[in-house]
Amino acid sequence: MPTASCPACGRPRGSNAECLSCREAAARELSREAEDVTPERVAEAAARAGRFVDRPPWWGRGAPAGLVSKLRLLWLVLRDFVKGEYRAPWKAIAALAAAALYVVSPFDLIPDFLGPLGFTDDALVLALTWGLLRRELLEYCSWKGLSPAHFGLEAK
Repeated sequence: MPTASCPACGRPRGSNAECLSCREAAARELSREAEDVTPERVAEAAARAGRFVDRPPWWGRGAPAGLVSKLRLLWLVLRDFVKGEYRAPWKAIAALAAAALYVVSPFDLIPDFLGPLGFTDDALVLALTWGLLRRELLEYCSWKGLSPAHFGLEAK
């Protein structure tokens, strides 16, 4: 993400999920990153997220429980989309796949094998994805009969 500061909140642009300007900057960045997401890449993202959730690699075993539960929801949505059981806007699926691939990758902005510090960028990506796709994730939980609170999607 760009390191320039956001004129609205003063934090690094795209880093504050509560700031509308930051969310829009993050959405533009996710959109650019998700341009190369194809149906095959969505299936790959679902498979990688599922493996991570079921059997985390050594560097992912220290991930916070909230991060793993959010990743589980991404995996569920992507899995059902790939199976053809659930339909969602392609932009939402592309953003979810991009976020899932980022989170399960051990080599990202802050490498995950650095322990708790390594998961901060993953948590930020998930928080931004949650902010951008909250409505779609709530609709999925309703469709699937899941409690949104279990995944940190409390009703506002």
